[in-house]
Amino acid sequence: MVDYSSMEGAVVLTEDIDIILQQVDILLDTRRGEILGDYEHGTELSKYLFDPNIGPAAIEDELRSYISDNVEMFGWSFDVKVEFLMGTLNDIILLNIIIYNDKESYTKTYKVSEGSSEY
Repeated sequence: MVDYSSMEGAVVLTEDIDIILQQVDILLDTRRGEILGDYEHGTELSKYLFDPNIGPAAIEDELRSYISDNVEMFGWSFDVKVEFLMGTLNDIILLNIIIYNDKESYTKTYKVSEGSSEY
């Protein structure tokens, strides 16, 4: 077995917030069905771009559920705020994930547009 923490130049996540942010990144950047054996892991964020009947509150509720079910929070709390922006070809959705405790707060923003999600 390789001990990656002892390798020169290796990146080791030691802070809980770094681990949480990485888990959220993986969850939101993975499409459902991409992980062999875990077909429920991941999101289908682009489906929201083409549904005229869905609003920010419904997306926020679904993302809260995804994060609660799939991310170890290590005692931290989180919230989700969704914004819609008008794009040139289609709308753009901004997903603001706020991770906080009583001392610190971090916000990570993900952009969802046709064909991709970015952060």
